[in-house]
Amino acid sequence: MTTDGAAKRYSLRRRVGWWLLPPLLILLAINALFAYQSALDAVNRAYDRSLTASLKAIVENIHSLNGDISVDIPYAAFDIFEAGVEERIFYAVIGPSGRRLTGYADLAPPDELPPVGEISIAGATYNGEPVRLGVMKKRLYDPAIPGDDAVTVLFAETVGTRQALARDLFVASMRRQLLLVGLGAFLLLAALGSAFRPLLAVRDAIRQRGEEDLTPVPRSNVPSEITPLIDAINRHMERLSAMLEARRRFLADAAHQLRTPLAVLSTQAEVGQRQQDPEDMRRTFGSLLTSIRGARRMTNQMLALSQAEAVNGIIQQRARLDLAALIRDVALDLAPLALEREIDLGFDGPGEALYIEGNAMMLREMVANLVDNALRYTPRGGQVTISARVGAAGGALLGVTDNGPGIPAGERQHVFKRFYRILGQGDTQGSGLGMAIVREICSAHGGRISLHDGPGGCGLHVAIDLPGGAGH
Repeated sequence: MTTDGAAKRYSLRRRVGWWLLPPLLILLAINALFAYQSALDAVNRAYDRSLTASLKAIVENIHSLNGDISVDIPYAAFDIFEAGVEERIFYAVIGPSGRRLTGYADLAPPDELPPVGEISIAGATYNGEPVRLGVMKKRLYDPAIPGDDAVTVLFAETVGTRQALARDLFVASMRRQLLLVGLGAFLLLAALGSAFRPLLAVRDAIRQRGEEDLTPVPRSNVPSEITPLIDAINRHMERLSAMLEARRRFLADAAHQLRTPLAVLSTQAEVGQRQQDPEDMRRTFGSLLTSIRGARRMTNQMLALSQAEAVNGIIQQRARLDLAALIRDVALDLAPLALEREIDLGFDGPGEALYIEGNAMMLREMVANLVDNALRYTPRGGQVTISARVGAAGGALLGVTDNGPGIPAGERQHVFKRFYRILGQGDTQGSGLGMAIVREICSAHGGRISLHDGPGGCGLHVAIDLPGGAGH
């Protein structure tokens, strides 16, 4: 039992051969028809010369004197034909009045007679048998014959020998053509084999590669027809290489960053297991719960960062969305955290919808990370404001402003690195992935992100410029 993939496989060489074979056979059949007709025409021209000579020999021996017409059929009229040719000959001479002077009584002239002195030869039927019939008229110039004084001479010959000779010529011609066709087919197969040899070389080169070898396939020494295929394979390999590199980077980061939290969790659990005092156990398990929340947040952010990378394709799934409504939803979700830290969380946006093209899930993650960072790094009683307005060319401008400690100018380019944290600032449970996630999502949407001082030089203002169509 074959699979669907195996059932759909076919040989390109065989397919080209099958595409060429039917037209070739049709052309061969048409050529055979014309070849037989040409052979028959050539034979008729050759034999019609003999028939013409016989007609002229008979016509030259017809005379009239005082109205008395004499017809002398010479033997030369029949000796012209080759000896041994098994053909039957019929003739007739018809006088001016339509009276048959000599010859076969039932050999009738054609409907249209040639002018006087000219010969007409055409195919006809006599007694149900095909013949070649020659006709010629001759004037007698006898004053004793009133009116039209021309006689009509008919000479017919069966066509068996002609047809046999035409068949022999046709068969000889077809043998040569079939030989040429066979030779052409052999050369075609050889040419196809040579033409497809570069494909086999590319196949062998890719098959012999190592499992992790995703270097581009060389474009040298390949036909121009398969260059687009090589380019497509190389682009696919580039995407695979980027995806594998992202996977390796994610696994390396996960192994490095989760090792310490897991060790802390294990130690705290062991300490709590040894304690007997309920108060000490409560404090230990409180710390354990805090560590679990931090590890969970780091894990969620690492997954979000992995999804935000362009190589995963999720970020490319875009649709038209209302950015203002999305920001309001995020603000409502984080309002409990703002209340817990006694921070005034506000939204300054347009009174109408702010539509852009983008990935709603990723944009929500971007806004949530910006606001979450601002809330965690802003001291109690502070303010965090989210703003949104229409940008240039139908884009959108998004801003998050807080009155926290801010970020020194020398550190602003470093905060976009993964797992980078400024010592001595903010929540000690931070993972250092928030701004890396924000920049990844912003870049994937074709936007720009910049960091500035807050109002009055206090705090931090994060500005994001998303273009119209969000990168389209």
